[in-house]
Amino acid sequence: MMLRQLVDYQPPAEETDEGEAARPYSRQRVIRWELNLDREGRFLRIVSLADPSERATKFGVPVVVPNVSRTSGVAPALGVDDAQYVLGWCDSKAKPERVREAHAAFIELTRRWLREFPDDPAARAMVAFYDRNERPALLDEAKSKDLVVVKVAGSRVTDRDSLWTLWEKVVRERKSGGTAGNSQRRGLCLVCGSQAALLDRLPQALPKVLIPRAEQEIALVSANKRIHTYDYAEGLVSSPICVDCGSAAVTNLHAILNGEHSTFTFAGQRSRLIWWATKGVASKTILLLSGKLEEIRDHLHSLASGRPVRRRADTADFQSVTLSGNVARLVVHRWVTMPLAEAEANVDTWFFDHQILARSAEYPSGFPIWLLVLCAGQWQPGDAPNSGRYIQLHDKAADRPDDLAQLLLHSALHGDLLPAYLLAHVVRRVRTDLRIDGPRAALLRVALNRHPLRKGEGPAAVLDEKQDNPAYLYGRLFAVLESLQHRAYPGDELPNATFFHRYFAGAVANPRVALAQGCQLSAAWLKKLDSKARIRNGEASERTEAQRAAKAAYRFRERLRSLHDRLDGPVTPLGDAESQSWFVLGYFHQQAHDIRMARAGKAPEVPVEELTLNETDSNADLPEGNDQQ
Repeated sequence: MMLRQLVDYQPPAEETDEGEAARPYSRQRVIRWELNLDREGRFLRIVSLADPSERATKFGVPVVVPNVSRTSGVAPALGVDDAQYVLGWCDSKAKPERVREAHAAFIELTRRWLREFPDDPAARAMVAFYDRNERPALLDEAKSKDLVVVKVAGSRVTDRDSLWTLWEKVVRERKSGGTAGNSQRRGLCLVCGSQAALLDRLPQALPKVLIPRAEQEIALVSANKRIHTYDYAEGLVSSPICVDCGSAAVTNLHAILNGEHSTFTFAGQRSRLIWWATKGVASKTILLLSGKLEEIRDHLHSLASGRPVRRRADTADFQSVTLSGNVARLVVHRWVTMPLAEAEANVDTWFFDHQILARSAEYPSGFPIWLLVLCAGQWQPGDAPNSGRYIQLHDKAADRPDDLAQLLLHSALHGDLLPAYLLAHVVRRVRTDLRIDGPRAALLRVALNRHPLRKGEGPAAVLDEKQDNPAYLYGRLFAVLESLQHRAYPGDELPNATFFHRYFAGAVANPRVALAQGCQLSAAWLKKLDSKARIRNGEASERTEAQRAAKAAYRFRERLRSLHDRLDGPVTPLGDAESQSWFVLGYFHQQAHDIRMARAGKAPEVPVEELTLNETDSNADLPEGNDQQ
């Protein structure tokens, strides 16, 4: 039961606040006005806490204040509330009769504070203020819904322990159907199984900013109308939840949603995935899904080098919930429970299934989820040559599949297969943008490895010399032809319309024309290298370059011959997204392998500088970490 798991939630030790304990039924809200009183309750001034010059305080100062979800009825908070409650201010949009009722209810709750805590100076000062009836007039820039906090003798009343003690009591009375001096509804709690005071409604709601697609504050469990329940009862009669469990479930879910390391949030996505481990256990492996490239690379290198992986000997479980909002209701799309060790093993497998050797890397590496989502969108070239970036996640023109982030997260955490349409989408973006880099190659690889109709072994992380898939060989041959053109015409000698730009987009679907043209043009490119190799006299540098040209021509002839020999039939069109993905990966693998060999001094014929001009696998121009979320 999800509520039971939320009630039992324990934050990891490193996230536990060692300072003041959390106040009951509280929430951080932006306060617009501050009502200042002296010790005797005399009005001093009312101060605006908004500072338009600072973004953080543009509308006021964030303060932890008493908070409880309330419906259309009048239900005052204590010490802090709307201006209509605290000061009786009525603007043009408010109803005077309701404002008078709200203000009277706030005063009565303040008097109760003094009755139950007669020695509290703040309560005594506030009651004295209302007895004097020195209410300040409505300010021009004020609104009835602006929040007002009371400060007595230089200290906010929200710092008083007695205020919070009474507030907890008041909320329990309201939400369990009781009143001051009257008994509360009691019964068997569905969550904890004990006899306790039961709630009519949950005391707090979740802020709409934390739930995608929510239009109002969200109730975790609600039944506002008889038609919503099984037996046509009102409130939570048919779903009995005690006061303690209801408060703990909402408070803990709010903490998880607001946590830095317990949620995956992506702009433009229609749902949100949160996770936690039971018993307060933290998991660095799960956090790698939104980690930095260096952390992922080091983790994979550690696994590949045979270092022992520490698996948990305890019985901690992994919990994940995918949710969204529907007006003021919480929609739970998926709730998964599994052993934490199994979830961590799934994440390791996820990285192994998509890791790739990028053009600029020495070892294969994986990528965070946010970068895989980002690269599925449109590439926007920059003003400068060989520059640009992917359109941001929140931009609707980016052309990304809906809820792609959730598909990848569920696949990483639970081992789910990926939908077949993901391959077609990524291939289309590669052909349209004429861009294939490390993240996109990784996305293609994991989509092939986790394809619902996969046959045989999936693609490897590096160049697979034994792979006989014709589409893969076509892509490799295309990459060798491109390298040959760059080697024959280095730098400014290269024509504006290169072999890649003229033929790559079409070659992905039908490589016959591109490879036929490339093989014809390769004769001229090799002839160009042969002419450079015939220089016998001249400077030492010219003779050295001639020797390099001769070696390059020989090596390219051998590589072209080797690939042609492995193609045992005519070049055929690639009519499905799987074959087209194999072509793109063959092309990328061949280039990445050649560049790595050239940097190691084993492939001097490869023009490394020309082939890496359009590469951003290092992501120097992309935000680090999870900033795109």
